Amino acid sequence: MSTSPDSAPREALRAWQPRAERYLGALLDRSTALRFACVGTADGRVLANAARASAHSTGERIAAMTSSLVALSESFAKDALHSHCTHSVVSTGHGAIVVVRVPEPARGYVLSVASDGSEVMALTLRSALDGADRLAQIIAGFAPG
Repeated sequence: MSTSPDSAPREALRAWQPRAERYLGALLDRSTALRFACVGTADGRVLANAARASAHSTGERIAAMTSSLVALSESFAKDALHSHCTHSVVSTGHGAIVVVRVPEPARGYVLSVASDGSEVMALTLRSALDGADRLAQIIAGFAPG
C-alpha cells in the first residue's frame, strides 16, 4: 500500500520544504534561461516554488496545471502506447516547460521547470530530470523512519 503526501506526517513534509525551495532557487541560478521551477502534489497543491520576477503565473497556478498535465500525459501514454509517461514537454514560441514526476516511493510529487527560448530544450529537460532526482533525495532524507 503506498502512502500519499497527505498521509505523511505534516512535520516531515514541512521539514523538507525549505530545503526543496532552496534547491529550486539554486537550480534557477544555474541558468538565466530558466523561468520557474515548481514542485507540487499530484493533486495540484504547491509545496516549493522558485520563479523569476518575469514569471507570469503563481506557484499555486503552476502546481495545479502541472497536476492536470501529468494526469493527462500518463493517461495518453497508457492508452496510446500501453506504456508509462516518463516526462511531458510543452513547447511554445517563448520557450519550453518540462513536467516530470519526482521518483520517490509514493509518486505523489511532480516537478515543472520552464525556460525561455534562449536555451536548448534538451537542457531544460536535463534540468527537470536531474531536479526531480535531487528532490527525491531531499524528500528521502526527511522520510519518517
